[in-house]
Amino acid sequence: MDGGISRGGKTGQFGMENFVARQPIFNRNNEVIAYELLYRKDKEKNSYDESVDPDQATRKTIINSFVEIGLEKLTNGKKAYVNFTERHILDNMASLLPPDMLVVEILENIKPTDEVLNACMGLKNLGFNIALDDFIICDENFKFLEYADIVKVDFLSTDLQVICDFVNCLKTMRSGRSGPIHLLAEKIEDDAMYRKAIELGFHYFQGYFFSRPVIVAGRSLRPLTVNRFRLLKLVMTPDFDYHQLSEVIRQDVALSYRLLRLVNSAYFAFSTTISNIRQALVILGMTEVKKWVALMCLMEINPDKTAEITRMSLVRARFLERIAPLIGMRTKSETLYLIGMFSMIDVIMESPMEEIMEQISLDEDVSMPLIEKSGVCYELLKIIIYYEKGDFEEAIEQARICGLCENDLTEAYMEAVQWSGLLGI
Repeated sequence: MDGGISRGGKTGQFGMENFVARQPIFNRNNEVIAYELLYRKDKEKNSYDESVDPDQATRKTIINSFVEIGLEKLTNGKKAYVNFTERHILDNMASLLPPDMLVVEILENIKPTDEVLNACMGLKNLGFNIALDDFIICDENFKFLEYADIVKVDFLSTDLQVICDFVNCLKTMRSGRSGPIHLLAEKIEDDAMYRKAIELGFHYFQGYFFSRPVIVAGRSLRPLTVNRFRLLKLVMTPDFDYHQLSEVIRQDVALSYRLLRLVNSAYFAFSTTISNIRQALVILGMTEVKKWVALMCLMEINPDKTAEITRMSLVRARFLERIAPLIGMRTKSETLYLIGMFSMIDVIMESPMEEIMEQISLDEDVSMPLIEKSGVCYELLKIIIYYEKGDFEEAIEQARICGLCENDLTEAYMEAVQWSGLLGI
């Protein structure tokens, strides 16, 4: 499975060894329930390199994820799906890792021999969940179903009728199992594939449809959301009035609570406890207030769907803000932050970007790069988009074009991921 969000590492004696791509796995409520962690040899390729020994790829993915980078930073406490080769299944490598954090993925080229099936039974006894990756639907592979918790079906390369027949067949087989089998639709590329997977009863979903902007349908803003965007418009005016802003926030219990909690948190570490809205706004300052209001607007739009996309938007925002002074655009750091923050709002709103920008009346410096997908600021946004997908070569080349060196790119991305985690979104 390709795509996802990726983490870069430092160059050591063996080169770039700790690249790991991650791709979120969603449930039916559009909540992220896990991440698949994917091996990447280096920045040169955005997919699995066939020249790399699969056993080595598994070892390095585990080491990079659990040791070099840290699973908590990669998965935000959610489970990690990792591909295991036959050798590592038989060697029981998974037993070295926490079963509550790891889902063992059995690759599609592994045959259900007696040895492999016994190893699977051992993993189950240790408390591991087992997923069948890119499951090839055939009678021989049905032997795996006795031990599988998740079956991943490739919607891009598997005939739809074959999938339908498999789902119907699976329903008749479940009665003899002690636990349920959950179906995961992978390589979901568009809304039609997603809806078909839901119709067939799939539980989990994975693919580019969930990790890059896709315009699906129009929707109007809810009244409360409209109020939040009016607040956004207010803070976007030059030298906005703190008193006027505080009066708006005071009328919203949730906003007031979140603002005071943020300012009184250890993250800002102020020596004085903040006791009222205007005081909190003044201490935060105009720049931070604008960021906070933008974040609150995103969170309000569609809470059931927004969590992971909000995290991605935060990473983009912080990354662009972080690189601004490195490329001579310090005065544009606030604009770049908002471009990153709102770069996926069309996914959240399920509406065209142009319509959304008209409703919230953002400054043209922010809205036009997102609508037209052009200009200097959008070229900078493309760096982080490439990096998220694991297209390291494209990301580095795009960074070079924009005047950013490779080391600064990697450091800025890693710092942005760590920073977004501190906000607890």
